[in-house]
Amino acid sequence: MRIIAGLCVLGLLGMGCSKTEPKAETAKTEAHDDHGHSHDHHGHDHGDHGHAHGENKSSSDSADVHAHSHHGHDHGNHSHAEGGSPHHGLMNPFKSGDKSIGYTELKLHDDKGDLELWLTQDDKGKSAYDLTIASEIKVHFPDLKKDVTLKVRNTEKNEDEDGKVNNREGFTNYFIFPGESGEDASWLMGKEFKSNAYITFTVDDVEYKTETFELIPHTH
Repeated sequence: MRIIAGLCVLGLLGMGCSKTEPKAETAKTEAHDDHGHSHDHHGHDHGDHGHAHGENKSSSDSADVHAHSHHGHDHGNHSHAEGGSPHHGLMNPFKSGDKSIGYTELKLHDDKGDLELWLTQDDKGKSAYDLTIASEIKVHFPDLKKDVTLKVRNTEKNEDEDGKVNNREGFTNYFIFPGESGEDASWLMGKEFKSNAYITFTVDDVEYKTETFELIPHTH
């Protein structure tokens, strides 16, 4: 499912949306099956199948491409900060006002202090909640009086650390810190790191936010 700017978020809840024309910089939610295919949504909910209908996109340009690179991390034997999540990160719902919209999965690597974040429609991480490739996600650490900005790795493929492509025709649900920003992430390093945190992002002047949660690292 995709939500394009100008359409109300109530469409995610099965309620009708307006037919206002979208702006140029829009956000989308999009369901992607296990083969990386994306399909526009026309108001139909397909439950656990993660499919929506509409957009023509061939399998040759699907997002299910693996480069098998690990971007400097050893993914051998390690414990998981959250064993039940798709990428061993911490799952938290995000809301617009009082309305639940989707989920964030935030993964902190203890060895480098870098962060990976996925936006999904469901708490199993099966269906992506896509934003434009230019979007930014903020993680706030109120006790430490710090915050960081997560962006895409690059605008071409936006690979995750397993090499999976996450750029779907200019939309993505995957963001990282520090990436190529050059910002210092050393304060996030270490197996003993623990801090309260919450996540925010804005789409067309509408803020989406998680509740405060305790962030602990995925240990290598």
